[in-house]
Amino acid sequence: MIVGANGTGKSSIVCAICLGLAGKTAILGRGDKVGLYVKRGCHKGFIEIELYKSGGNLVINREIHVENNQSLWMLNGRHCNQKTVEEEVKALRIQVSNLCQFLPQEKVGEFAKMSKIELLEATEKSVGPPEMYEYHCELKNFRNRERELENVVKEKASFLEKAKQRNERNKHDVNRYYEKKRHLDVIELLEKKKPWVEYETTRTELEGVKKERDEAKRQLSALKQAQAPMLRKIQLIDNQLKPTEAQIKAKTVAIKEASLKCKQKQDQLDRKHKEVRLLKQMEEEDHQKRISNTRLTIEDLKAELAKVGDQPDVTPRINEVNVELRRIQVERAKIEGEKSDLRREKDNIYLNDMNNMMNAKEEKLRGRHRDTYTALMWLRQNRQLFSGNVHEPMMLVINVKDHRFAKYVENHISFHDLRAFVFQRKDDMERKQLIFLEMFDAPEEVMSYLCHQYRVHDVPVGNEQTKSMIRTVIEEPYLRVFYTTEERYTLKRSFYSNKISTSNSAVHPSQYLTITVDAEEKRQLEQQMKTCESKLRDIDERMKALQKEATALDRRDNELLAEKKQLSELKGKKRQLEQKISTKQDRWVYPTGSNGSTGTEFNVFIFYEMFMVLDFSSMQAFSNLPDTLDEIDAMLNEERSRAECFTGLSENVRVVDEYNRREQEIKHLEKDLEDKSNALNAYRQNISEAKERWLNPLKQLVEQINGKFSDFFRSMQCAGEVDLHSENEEEYDKYGIRIRVKFHSSTQLHELTPYHQSGGERSVSTMLYLMALQELNRCPFRVVDEINQGMDPVNERRVFDIVVRTACKETTSQYFFITPKLLQNLQYAEEMTVLCVHNGAHMLPPNQWDEKAFIRRCLQRKARA
Repeated sequence: MIVGANGTGKSSIVCAICLGLAGKTAILGRGDKVGLYVKRGCHKGFIEIELYKSGGNLVINREIHVENNQSLWMLNGRHCNQKTVEEEVKALRIQVSNLCQFLPQEKVGEFAKMSKIELLEATEKSVGPPEMYEYHCELKNFRNRERELENVVKEKASFLEKAKQRNERNKHDVNRYYEKKRHLDVIELLEKKKPWVEYETTRTELEGVKKERDEAKRQLSALKQAQAPMLRKIQLIDNQLKPTEAQIKAKTVAIKEASLKCKQKQDQLDRKHKEVRLLKQMEEEDHQKRISNTRLTIEDLKAELAKVGDQPDVTPRINEVNVELRRIQVERAKIEGEKSDLRREKDNIYLNDMNNMMNAKEEKLRGRHRDTYTALMWLRQNRQLFSGNVHEPMMLVINVKDHRFAKYVENHISFHDLRAFVFQRKDDMERKQLIFLEMFDAPEEVMSYLCHQYRVHDVPVGNEQTKSMIRTVIEEPYLRVFYTTEERYTLKRSFYSNKISTSNSAVHPSQYLTITVDAEEKRQLEQQMKTCESKLRDIDERMKALQKEATALDRRDNELLAEKKQLSELKGKKRQLEQKISTKQDRWVYPTGSNGSTGTEFNVFIFYEMFMVLDFSSMQAFSNLPDTLDEIDAMLNEERSRAECFTGLSENVRVVDEYNRREQEIKHLEKDLEDKSNALNAYRQNISEAKERWLNPLKQLVEQINGKFSDFFRSMQCAGEVDLHSENEEEYDKYGIRIRVKFHSSTQLHELTPYHQSGGERSVSTMLYLMALQELNRCPFRVVDEINQGMDPVNERRVFDIVVRTACKETTSQYFFITPKLLQNLQYAEEMTVLCVHNGAHMLPPNQWDEKAFIRRCLQRKARA
């Protein structure tokens, strides 16, 4: 227990504990800089804290420097950084930022303002197992990720369902489209196969007829050969000839029939030959038409080539252009060199126009007032940012006509104004007359400011005779300030009595304005400047003329380059035309067949060319179709009838393409949705496991706190309880600890808030909650500073007894109790250490204490009592 009067430094001990353990200044709520905690008038402060640790104690030293708010750290006598100290403190479970463990005086009221969520987190960090708060944070992160995945799954499921619905609406039309397309494809294949079948059928029949004809001719020849010897015997064997004639008649009839069939087949073959000749004629006409078009194209190209050929050879002109370009480049380089020389001459003229007096003043300004000199340099580099005139410091622009008067000007004008920059104003003073004004020169705006601010036009300057006639001068009614050779006089006239009071002060020597400019020298320099400016104008005119000449050369350069490009293009175009004519002439030859080929062979060639365009897949499709004309015609009619049934379908394939694209999207969405759903289920499993690890120990911890808290309130004839509150069990970032208290028997339990309870009741509730945490012994020590402020005596005594009983148990952690006052006849324990803080201006230093004298005086007072 640390006790002492207000202002003696009790809270300084609390501040030292916090800062010595690498705590932030915001925890204390007193100052934001660590240097503010050092005693006023001292340049540095020192803190030493020893912490118990099994295996060897830790000694932390911190030296705080006020000037730069920096600290030097030492750990067990070795220098270290603040991060090392923070890690050692964290390893010992010390949390000076946790109000449940470290409660400074300025933060007592904030404990009741903590939300349920903040109180839960502070309690977890203070008395919970090390992993409890980590589990809580992990659970909140899992829940946030679960929400994100749920939203993603819902969005993807909704998008997938909409895509399926759109495809379902178009599915019937797409199926009908493909069904019609299938029939049209079959019709196309049938129409391609039909000529082939016709050709094959006719060819087969023709071969058969040829064989029959050849057989009949062979038989007829054999019969004729056999008939010759028999004619000579006709008369002899007439009776034997009758059967033979009968056979001849029969054979003749057969020959006629065979000849008729052959004629029919020949007619069919003639029709096919006619068709072939017609196709050949059409092809020939088309070929001749193409030849005619090609000839016309060649004629046009030759005419264009003739036009191009009529132009003279452009190569000499290109060479002339290149020579002219090189001459222009040489002349341009010469002009650029002359321009560079003129620029350097112009720059040298500006550099030679430096004012020696201004350099001397600037050197003195830089040596004594570097910040003003830095601002001057910045102004010269950024003068374009200002719209009006901006004058440099007055000490640079004021020119005292006689260096003897410089001291009066510096004594009369404030030094801050001598260093000030003057900006142009609308109400500039224009008066440039009278006495003091005639001692120096300055720019118009600067002079206007000095007349307005210091009334330099109303200040006279006297000599030695003025000092001898000082009483006469003082009587002048218009004077306020005047100077003699060595003194400044200030006159004030009383408003009531009209009496004059006078004060005088010594005139200090001049420091800045003694550097003046001779008028004649200034006139000569100005004349030189005018001469230089005239020369600069001539140079500028010459540079403008050179610039115009360079521009003209550039324009001529561009014209020559354009001409060179045009000539090169013309030359290339001629070569292209010649190449096109050669290509067209090569295409005149038509690939006709041999003149000696028969009509049948040519017919076969045409059909071969016609069907060679079929690819292998089409030949395979032909194998699945009928092989006879009747079957092909029947199938064609059937397929056409079926295709005509599909009316009202759009021929635009965009709907079908969208349907197919959407089908692919649906497949991807289904796969993505499955992955996200699996991830969501995994997160839910992780949440379930993390919740079990976190929530069950937390409930047990809150039940223990509630038991202690309720017992403390019952011992004070009041009621209080602590519970774990959550509106939604799945919202892990909304869990919190709720404190409800009742101090009067006629009321109900109410939640602890900054508004419902009085200040004393909030202090009692805060103290008892901290004591409930004290017995859980999860942290090495606790600090409470002046929490008994505002308590009534009855509650203060009860709370003090509870603190003593609880904090003095051997199983609890160390406890620092700071108070400025104590009630009479309180109960104390042997385990308590009482520290009385005596501090003040008249306090005896500790190194001069005499303990024996203290005891002797105490015994004497007791004896007298």
